[in-house]
Amino acid sequence: MGMGGGNKDSGAPTSEINVTPMIDIMLVLLIVFMVATPRSITQMPTSLPQKTEIKKKQDNKSQQLMVAVYEKTSGDLKPKIALNREYISRDDLKNRLKDVIKSRRKTSKTVNVFVDAHPDVEYGDVVEIFNLVRSAKPDKLGLAKLKDEGPVKPSDESSMPAPEGSPG
Repeated sequence: MGMGGGNKDSGAPTSEINVTPMIDIMLVLLIVFMVATPRSITQMPTSLPQKTEIKKKQDNKSQQLMVAVYEKTSGDLKPKIALNREYISRDDLKNRLKDVIKSRRKTSKTVNVFVDAHPDVEYGDVVEIFNLVRSAKPDKLGLAKLKDEGPVKPSDESSMPAPEGSPG
């Protein structure tokens, strides 16, 4: 019999579990699930739009404002500033930024302003410009380092205002 084992003279039952019926049941369940699973899978209904419109991607660079702080030249007390590659004086920066931000909010959700400073500009001057820009209340304000040699200078040098603190 299946209960025997070990020493035949002892007559004591052994404590082994007969796993054959359990394996049989597991195989039957496996076959049942394998047969039933493909029948239970149904296709998901989908509703696709009839016509898709391609939206023109907005140019984010046109919505961004760049305030560049350039190194001091000989005779200047303060560094030169440019707003989107146009030189501007410190006095005009805040008012001009407010006007530009106000007009751009009509067409854009957020207005980003970045301050890019030349590596040779003193920290205090950069902080002062940063605070001027912050007072214009843009949605996002960040520091940028576009090039190691500093921000790109405007090509039109004639539009440069008279430097602050310089004679005449």
